[in-house]
Amino acid sequence: MLKHILIAHDLSPEADLALRRAEQLARRQGARLSLVHVLGEGADEAAARTRLAAAAPHAELRLARGRAAMEIPALAGWLQADLLVLGDHHRDSPQGFSGTTLEQILQRCPTPVLLAVRADPAPWQRALVPLDFSPCASRALQRAATLLEPEAQLHVAHVHEVAALHAGDDPEELAFQRELFERLLEEEHARLDAEAPPLRPAWRAGERDQCLQQLIDELQPHLLALGSHSRGALADALLGSLALQMLRQPPCDVLLVR
Repeated sequence: MLKHILIAHDLSPEADLALRRAEQLARRQGARLSLVHVLGEGADEAAARTRLAAAAPHAELRLARGRAAMEIPALAGWLQADLLVLGDHHRDSPQGFSGTTLEQILQRCPTPVLLAVRADPAPWQRALVPLDFSPCASRALQRAATLLEPEAQLHVAHVHEVAALHAGDDPEELAFQRELFERLLEEEHARLDAEAPPLRPAWRAGERDQCLQQLIDELQPHLLALGSHSRGALADALLGSLALQMLRQPPCDVLLVR
């Protein structure tokens, strides 16, 4: 269970959406909620404080000055927050996602990050977690399971990467890979809390990004949880092109876990 949720708010409508999600999670988890706002140069501190206090009267308000890309990850680490919640702030950026404050925060933040974009703050009913046998993907599954209601659908996907043209060429290899995935599911299930939703496996063979995109289209998840593999460039850290695509145009709320 989460003990401390940090919401970064930049006074935008997107941040208000993220705040509603953070409040919903804080209520369900019984977690402390803190709100941070980084003041820009010449910003009216009193006006910002009044606006934020009215938006989240039950949150602990923290104001900082400096670069948001530096201050927010540093504060998340210093407060030992269990989750940082952000709004989707880059849609109108002339450079797209690359180089934005959001990208820089995701690269630097030691805390799991939730990019909240859904207008409906109701509890998630469907979640999708891609598993690739990495520790960070396992952590993403464990974190996602703690955020869901027991009756939610928790879909766990693995793609055996092979050119789509040759996906059915070696039945024995496919059977072996599927058996490995089933063993992984047993191990992951043993780590889950008894109240966690049951795992719903989805195994595919083909091109990874294409298969996962098909699953997203089919399942229409409310939450997509991804493991972040390193602290390097984001293209290498977050399951490659699929994650970049999800962050450029999130189809749902996206949880990133190191």
